[in-house]
Amino acid sequence: MTNTRRWLVAGAALVASMGLVAACGGDGGSPASGAGGDPTTTAAAPAVEYTDLTGQPRVTVEAVDNNMVPQFVEVSKGTVITFVNEGRNVHNLLPVEPGSFPPVETGSFDSGASVDLTFDEVGEFGYYCSLHGTATKGMFGSVKVV
Repeated sequence: MTNTRRWLVAGAALVASMGLVAACGGDGGSPASGAGGDPTTTAAAPAVEYTDLTGQPRVTVEAVDNNMVPQFVEVSKGTVITFVNEGRNVHNLLPVEPGSFPPVETGSFDSGASVDLTFDEVGEFGYYCSLHGTATKGMFGSVKVV
């Protein structure tokens, strides 16, 4: 490998690692705030791609270690979603908007456990595991009901 190519590879790795460090750090600002927590500077929300599962009466979402699979699902009104903890860790499922659906506490969502939630209202219902994420980072997802 030439010296120029080595420098390019090393520079790219440095830039990528700086992005990872920045993503892991917290600035104390709100999730929608920009650098430094300045609420007047908002970051653009990333485009979310929903897995279209409309028309199915039952859908399964798996908690696999610290990820939800699929993370974003689109379902029909009245769909029963079975959340299954397929990972090694205990989890919970909390609504981003309190009261939008019943929370699933840690005692009900240990490794190997499952819980059914029925979504009878049209809208978007964000959720997260407070042990492994927040409403916008880490272990979170959303159900879009159409």
